[in-house]
Amino acid sequence: MGREVRGLVETEFASRIDLVGTPGRAAPPASLFNCDVILDFALPEPCAEVARALLAHAKGEPVPALVVGSTGWSRESENLLHQLCTRTPVLKATNFSIGVLTVARILRDYAPILKDFGYTPVLIEAHHKHKKDAPSGTAQTLRQSIDPLHPESVQTHAIRAGEVIGDHEVTFHGAADRITIGHFAQNRTLFARGALEAVLWLAELRESGASGRVLSMEDWFSTRQHGHS
Repeated sequence: MGREVRGLVETEFASRIDLVGTPGRAAPPASLFNCDVILDFALPEPCAEVARALLAHAKGEPVPALVVGSTGWSRESENLLHQLCTRTPVLKATNFSIGVLTVARILRDYAPILKDFGYTPVLIEAHHKHKKDAPSGTAQTLRQSIDPLHPESVQTHAIRAGEVIGDHEVTFHGAADRITIGHFAQNRTLFARGALEAVLWLAELRESGASGRVLSMEDWFSTRQHGHS
């Protein structure tokens, strides 16, 4: 993802974003502070270290906003983000794809109607064999869209095989038909593009102060919808 982000910053986003630095794994978190927004796709613990460092920064001093793209966070680490969002904008996303955001919105609007008509939702998600969490963070987000009160009740099947980038398919099974909606990633550029849109948005929010809550891509997506209404 780092390579994908850098490639877009140097081309498509060159006029809107300056890449301040790309520190390696051994670099101290403070090396990231000379920027407006930090974009972190690291595993939860290294990203949590960045959050701790930002919290430890001198009170009253401005700190960068933080965009987080990792999943599988512990409750303790999540609390760091909730503390940090009182000082600077923080956005955490399981998926930065605009397509996935669209699918989630469709599910949230129409799953309750289909449930009333007796349809049963079944979610199948597939990722490459190296992915550690199952179901994926995206699958959990989609389950939340289908049934906000009891997302764990949505029947879910996770496939880990080959080098699949990310497939998510929800089928509503009825008595006489099936309705399927899905998203199938063909490359990782779409995730990098969405992440950079989040970076631009948080850079704007940072000028007006902290949000007080951890934001999501749904929040960003809603601003885009209102702008086109």
